[in-house]
Amino acid sequence: MTPPAKRSSAKAPGASVAEVAASRAVLALGADDFLADRVISSVMAHARVADPSIERRDVDLTKESPLGALIEACSPNLFGDAAVVIVDAADFADEAMIHTLVTAAREGDVRLVVVHPAGVRGRKVSDALKAADFTIAACDKIKGRAIDDFIAREFKDLRRAATPQAMAFLRQAVGDDPRSLAAACAQLVSDVLDDPLTPESVALYYEGVADVPGYLVSDAVLGGRAVEVMRRTRWALANDPGAGPALSAAVASGMRGLGRVAASPRGASDAEVAKEAGVPPFKVKDIRDQAKRWHPSALASAIVGIAIADAAVKGRAVDGREMPDVGLDKEQGTYVLERALINIVNNRSG
Repeated sequence: MTPPAKRSSAKAPGASVAEVAASRAVLALGADDFLADRVISSVMAHARVADPSIERRDVDLTKESPLGALIEACSPNLFGDAAVVIVDAADFADEAMIHTLVTAAREGDVRLVVVHPAGVRGRKVSDALKAADFTIAACDKIKGRAIDDFIAREFKDLRRAATPQAMAFLRQAVGDDPRSLAAACAQLVSDVLDDPLTPESVALYYEGVADVPGYLVSDAVLGGRAVEVMRRTRWALANDPGAGPALSAAVASGMRGLGRVAASPRGASDAEVAKEAGVPPFKVKDIRDQAKRWHPSALASAIVGIAIADAAVKGRAVDGREMPDVGLDKEQGTYVLERALINIVNNRSG
């Protein structure tokens, strides 16, 4: 019988990928199926390096006769073949199943990956496995800033660099689903030679995604790059004639963020400004630098101007503070939007 390899303490919340892969008893704890699948794949890959013929045995504790199936999976077969036992739905485990898992981890010849969705139900199970020194692989649903950290880790694991702006851009293009983000990171690294990856390279790769042109146009407006504003706007509209509202919304969002950052107290930290202004922390420094180039009255006029343009691309005309019941066609709305963007850039110094 092979003694269990030394494992990370269950008290350590962030076991590394390498530690998880090498452990003989892993608790994949959290509700994200993709992250749990990754844990299983990493353990299987590590096991097959040492023994390419190692067997995978799956046990679902919600199925019929789960205790018998678990005991059988954790027991050696007649040929003494090595195995990795994948136990799903561990929150359904009873006392006998918990005992079987703990005993197999301490004394058995198999490697274990126990998948538990966390939460209130089945907490007794997860607590028992933690106490038995299972290596904890966090598989919680990721959101907010954790998604940015996830993207950064993906590129690091792929041995490539990406600028913070490129990672934010990727998130805008692909969304927050970790499975999609992981696939996108791998595809970019495979197909794009830039190192580090830049927003431009990500934009070029995802040029068919509706949110990307809006981000580019907004960035060009805030940076005062008139030629780029026109080029990006017309390129976006050529690819999607109905993109006008998305472009105006992206620029309006950027202008509001610029206004909030410009109005923030001078001594406020980047984190405080980001929270108050609703912008990513890594963008605060750039936005502060941009704000220095905007006259306050020009910034106020720009916010009004883009609001009028937004109405125009949605088919409404605005006359002063009035919104007459006048319909604009798509070409008229596009003209108003382009004029507004150029005026905003040209007048930003007041």
